[in-house]
Amino acid sequence: MDLMNIFTYGSLMFPAVMKAVTGREFSSRNARVKNYARFRVKGESYPGLTPLEGAFTEGVLYLNIDDLSVKRLDDFEGKLYERARISAEALDGESSIAQAYLIKPQYRDRLSSEPWDPEHFEKADLLQFMASYRGFSRTDRTDPTDPSDQSASSN
Repeated sequence: MDLMNIFTYGSLMFPAVMKAVTGREFSSRNARVKNYARFRVKGESYPGLTPLEGAFTEGVLYLNIDDLSVKRLDDFEGKLYERARISAEALDGESSIAQAYLIKPQYRDRLSSEPWDPEHFEKADLLQFMASYRGFSRTDRTDPTDPSDQSASSN
């Protein structure tokens, strides 16, 4: 089993969303990435990350993510995003290699010019976002070998 670090900058920064998607809790650190900017996706409450020279984006670095959880994250992110290797710097200055979900180049026109604000998302959109994705990670991807997967059947 390969473990990887995942830098998150949008809804997955919130542990409740990460747990709803993966079914697990992970150690995490506040971190940032250089030369990437976060903008709101047009018509949505969530953002996309795209390369931008000189920009900094703060987020959360989740540590030691297992293969099954990465698969669930890949499914959650969907066709709009691609997972890419980046360097993330914890706020204490330690750098780590991580994966992050970037907007695919062919979908960058779906980003608005509006920066995405995690505080606004938490206050105005998080509850509705969670309700709209309730059960996403549990109903269609059961794994009988995964002890954290409460939806897995014992049959």
